[in-house]
Amino acid sequence: MNQAEMSDIEKLLPLAEKYGLAVVLTFILLIVLAVLVRMIIKGDLVPRSQLDKAEEDRDRLQGILDKEREELWGPVLEVFKNLKKDKNEDRG
Repeated sequence: MNQAEMSDIEKLLPLAEKYGLAVVLTFILLIVLAVLVRMIIKGDLVPRSQLDKAEEDRDRLQGILDKEREELWGPVLEVFKNLKKDKNEDRG
């Protein structure tokens, strides 16, 4: 360990002695988790090239699903368009 790390540990030891080791370690863990969440939100943990590739794949697959949905429901929509509306008021 270099001198900077040693001085950081020396600063933390009195806090651990005063408040308890569990409290200090919990505080350090919360800071680490906050940094990780911030990195995830900013996209630093995933390389931009992989993120862009995943988004392109998602868009391509969504286009394929949209085409399949149109092909499946197209005939059904035509049937509904061709149905005549019942304009008679006494329907029974």
